[in-house]
Amino acid sequence: MSNARQLAEEYMENFEAWEKEAKAERLKSVNWDLINKKCTKKQIEAIKLFVEYRLYEGAASIAEMSILDFVNLLDELGVSRG
Repeated sequence: MSNARQLAEEYMENFEAWEKEAKAERLKSVNWDLINKKCTKKQIEAIKLFVEYRLYEGAASIAEMSILDFVNLLDELGVSRG
């Protein structure tokens, strides 16, 4: 079995556990007081979507931002992107 195939299989076998862990990390990193002070209503809704599902494009669209600007906002707010 090739290395790529083996990695792909390992990824698929562990995807749900890894995503659950990443979501917990995102939830833990959110400071809602800071977000509510610094963000618009649309940005707050976008962050909620991102934290729940890690959907960069959809969240950026809701926030009416480019993906890069949205990622920079997450970094500025200390929201984990894991």
